[in-house]
Amino acid sequence: MEETTKYVNVEWLRENFPCMMACPVHTEAGRYVHLIAQGRYAEAYRVARAPNPFASICGRICAAPCEGVCRRGKLDQPIAIRALKRFVTERFGVESMIDVIKLQEVLRPRIKPKNKKVAIIGAGPAGLSCAHDLALMGYQVSVIEKHKVPGGMLRLGVPEYRLPRELIRLEINAILSLGVNLQLGKALGRDFYLKDLRNAGYDAIFLAMGAHKNRVLNIEGIQADGILNAIDYLLNVNLGY
Repeated sequence: MEETTKYVNVEWLRENFPCMMACPVHTEAGRYVHLIAQGRYAEAYRVARAPNPFASICGRICAAPCEGVCRRGKLDQPIAIRALKRFVTERFGVESMIDVIKLQEVLRPRIKPKNKKVAIIGAGPAGLSCAHDLALMGYQVSVIEKHKVPGGMLRLGVPEYRLPRELIRLEINAILSLGVNLQLGKALGRDFYLKDLRNAGYDAIFLAMGAHKNRVLNIEGIQADGILNAIDYLLNVNLGY
């Protein structure tokens, strides 16, 4: 039987689904907005949550690049896509206290466990998202974080008044409940090395240490005493220094 190769025309997608293409994880924003308009809220949540295990958090602090390219904006104002995501996550997300794991089974049923181990270094959004997806695929996953709290810049780089710590905890617990092992207070190069993970039997290693760095202004006096960069300030506050 002759195989057919299918191609995706990215330019066509950008032109016809700009909101989806602007999203880093290509969430089908137009689809869940349409479902909300029809009153099909649970289905809307499934669409918003499918590519993103941090949908509840994104409903609060996402930069919403989808709204910047929303075609409705050419008529009057862009659709409030981020606010609508928050609307459905508050009803069906982790903050609603519904059994999220059951909903995850609907989104992407777990397959038979694999006899493969994966180590993920860094418990920020990238590392935890990777752990979430691998766990649903049946892999044995361990996440190793150098700080004593998981969440990365969600926890350390965003003020609490913008992102409640309880919501971060609930989102992370939903991922850990899939069987993900979390190890805190262990730094690569200080407490362990990559060879140690290989020797421990890990079949793959994902590096997700993040980018805890400031954008330094190229102006005179930036290194003077009393000048504190924003990221350093937030890290100090959120770590209790």
